[in-house]
Amino acid sequence: MAEVVISVEGQKLIDVSIDRKIYNVWQDLQSSAGSASDILKNIPSVQVDIDGNVSLRGSGNILFLVDGKPSPLLGRTPAEALQNLPASSVDRIEVITNPSAKYKPDGTGGIINIVLKKNTKTGFNGSITLNAGNSDRYNGNLMLSYKPGKLNVYGSFGIRQNTHVREGTDDRNYLDSIGGNVTSVYKEGNSADGKSVSLSSIFGLDYEIDSSNTISLSGNIFHFNVGRDNTSSRKLFDENNVLTQDYNYFSNLIIDETEMEGTLAWEHTFKKEEHILQLECVGVIQSEHEDRHNSTLYFLPNFPSNRDNIFLDKSDNPSEIVLDYTNPVSIDAVLEAGYAGTFLNIHVDNQLEYFDPISQTFVKNNLSSYIFKYKDMVNAAYVAWEQSIEDFGFLAGFRAEQAQLKGNVVTIDSVFKNDYFNLYPSLHLLYEMENSELGLSYSKRVNRPDGDELNPFPEYDDPYNLQAGNPKLLPEYVHSLELGCDMKGDKISFIPSFYYRYTYNGFTEVTIPLNDSVLLTTQQNLSSDQSAGLEMIFSGKIFKWLSGNLSSNIFYKQIDASNLGYSKNKSAYSFSANLN
Repeated sequence: MAEVVISVEGQKLIDVSIDRKIYNVWQDLQSSAGSASDILKNIPSVQVDIDGNVSLRGSGNILFLVDGKPSPLLGRTPAEALQNLPASSVDRIEVITNPSAKYKPDGTGGIINIVLKKNTKTGFNGSITLNAGNSDRYNGNLMLSYKPGKLNVYGSFGIRQNTHVREGTDDRNYLDSIGGNVTSVYKEGNSADGKSVSLSSIFGLDYEIDSSNTISLSGNIFHFNVGRDNTSSRKLFDENNVLTQDYNYFSNLIIDETEMEGTLAWEHTFKKEEHILQLECVGVIQSEHEDRHNSTLYFLPNFPSNRDNIFLDKSDNPSEIVLDYTNPVSIDAVLEAGYAGTFLNIHVDNQLEYFDPISQTFVKNNLSSYIFKYKDMVNAAYVAWEQSIEDFGFLAGFRAEQAQLKGNVVTIDSVFKNDYFNLYPSLHLLYEMENSELGLSYSKRVNRPDGDELNPFPEYDDPYNLQAGNPKLLPEYVHSLELGCDMKGDKISFIPSFYYRYTYNGFTEVTIPLNDSVLLTTQQNLSSDQSAGLEMIFSGKIFKWLSGNLSSNIFYKQIDASNLGYSKNKSAYSFSANLN
């Protein structure tokens, strides 16, 4: 036998398939010391702002998945959850801008799937990572696994402490409706100091019953505690720039949140390779408790100081049943079909109390306290067909969904309902050429308002900046189209993409002045909005010792708010670039 040379090339930073881009984050230095939010800052197409809010090609409405499954915590408080998820537990991140019919159509911007590490090596394996940073930031992660044979047991535990220091200003000019003259001016300067501690644990086991059947049991527990002190100085001037109000506002906030998730899964493999039937049942128990203590110190006018407290208790109990069937009917064709049922129950108890100077005790504010209940049930079925014909390939499918929701503002005995049926088609086309691939994709997606966006009771986090939901808010729908190319050179790959999205019933924030200093922000449906952009990604290994990627995104958006009384469309451009 002649000499055999085996060479191993590491994973590419970016892998492209027919419906997604896969980013192997182990090459990112942040993957050992930072959070999942830090990793996302370096992912093309993704932007993370100073508050940790994530947007995908200009859209903040994203469906987050963990190991291909929706995460209730990431669905409700993604910024905080991502900032407290250790990056060392992430294996790769998949960006799916036009998902196939197999996936839930939620998230008009697309899907970000975070795939966690899962050690499957035989025997006993473990690793420990500790990190320390400036500004009193620390994190650590322990991973263990044991696989003697058919049984694989694995688990991880992570802890993270972070600090948050922030300063900001808020300047407003209030104008009259006739000549646009200034009637009053509001000025605010604020600062906040906060600290958060999060604990995360993941555990599970896989057992091969026989060569055709595998059963899995997994779960995770996520807990985080946030403490934040806020101080703001506020002044109000009349039209002659005369000071009419001057006071300081203080707020102390403590948030304590826990999520426990359990998954039971069964997989049956038929004799034909990749012929699989999968059943998965997911149950989640999530609780949140908030304590907020506010006080106001007046300088002008000479009002007495006042204090108030806000106590929020919220429970989410989502569950899901998913059945997926995959059948490679031939060498070049694959059939996928399945069912998904999601069920959600939310209970919110928000109690406000004010300090009574006469009795020197706190008294419940019955006008601002409320109990809100919300139920949501979605039953869906999908079918998809993927086939290759020489250099041409396609993935086509559609998903049918029946949604039923019911909200109940128990305090005022107000009930609202919304039931609707919809079809969500998707199509992906791929043409392979020498050293390049050309792809065209389309999908229809939906953004359903959640319980907070439907709850009409305002949040009194700040008495001069109120937020409330809108029980009449309708789901927004988006038609998404993308044309892209993956050009592969010897050392560098170039991936340009042009995308277009048309949305109707789109959500928009509307801010209404209730008086000369208090603003109420709520959600309304737009007539329509549309956006387009060009994304370019350069990735490769320039020298043996140097590799990296350069990405840029040029984005344009236009909204039509004629149904809200605006005669002219509004538009905006934005540009972002990232070099690693």
